Amino acid sequence: MTRSERLGAAAWILSLQFFVVQAIVQSAWDVPFSLAHNMISDLGRATCGPLYRAPGIEVACSPWHGLMNASILLNGLLIPAGALLTRRRWPAGRAMAVALSMIALTAPGHVLVALFPSDTGPALHVAGAGSILALGNPGMLVAGYAARAHHRSRAAVSMSLGAAGITGTVLFLWSLDPGIGLGGLERMAFYPLTIWCGVQGAALRLGDGRRRRED
Repeated sequence: MTRSERLGAAAWILSLQFFVVQAIVQSAWDVPFSLAHNMISDLGRATCGPLYRAPGIEVACSPWHGLMNASILLNGLLIPAGALLTRRRWPAGRAMAVALSMIALTAPGHVLVALFPSDTGPALHVAGAGSILALGNPGMLVAGYAARAHHRSRAAVSMSLGAAGITGTVLFLWSLDPGIGLGGLERMAFYPLTIWCGVQGAALRLGDGRRRRED
């Protein structure tokens, strides 16, 4: 791997900070935070107010909302950086170029979600979140299809996570809850892209390490 490719893989691995920051921000809540009923966006809300989706929570505040929004904004930089810098580590062809472009183009959505919290800028927040789902989950599916003949394990991961994300999106939008709550469905829709980045970044770095030892 070249230095830029290693940086791209590292950027994808660092995108997993999103999950660490969520745990930290959740810990600052005065009321219990529910993964089943609270939305991810509740962690980034800038004001205190009622959460009608979360049973038993009359008023909720997220004291460290700035940290959560900074984490989302950071991923708006890390995810496209990984896609652009690791391009040559993926198979050539139009399908893969389209897939990585779709994943990179989730960047504006991350920026909108971060800069316009759900309580103070709901329209732009929803637009940003929708664009992440519309581009990221299908992008993973296309990446898996394009890589199936060259990187079977990475392709399988891509297609599995893409399918999970699309399924979660459909269930969330139609409120078809199988028992994990709307918050759980939202996480099923949004988490796969960040997980995909972390897994693919790690796979690229591990593959590079194996090649170095063999050399």
